[in-house]
Amino acid sequence: MANSTVEDAARAVEQKIDATRESVGEKAGRLRERVGEVAGNVKARAGALRDKLADTDWEDVQTGVKNYVRDNPGKSVAIALGVGFALGLLLRRRDD
Repeated sequence: MANSTVEDAARAVEQKIDATRESVGEKAGRLRERVGEVAGNVKARAGALRDKLADTDWEDVQTGVKNYVRDNPGKSVAIALGVGFALGLLLRRRDD
């Protein structure tokens, strides 16, 4: 009797392991598919950004920035301070 109970319990554990393995395998397959989709989207967006940057006329950008700074000196200084502060926070060394 004890022998058959142990065998039944072992069989039940094996079935649970098999069921779990199948479930994890299905979930891993779906995860792989999703990661592939996301990677494809990122790759497409990176390519579009690369093309946009390549097509940008940087002299026009520079002229626009100069004109903005001339027209809005106070805002320009505030923006520069904010960007500098943010970069300082991001790049500072921590003594931790």
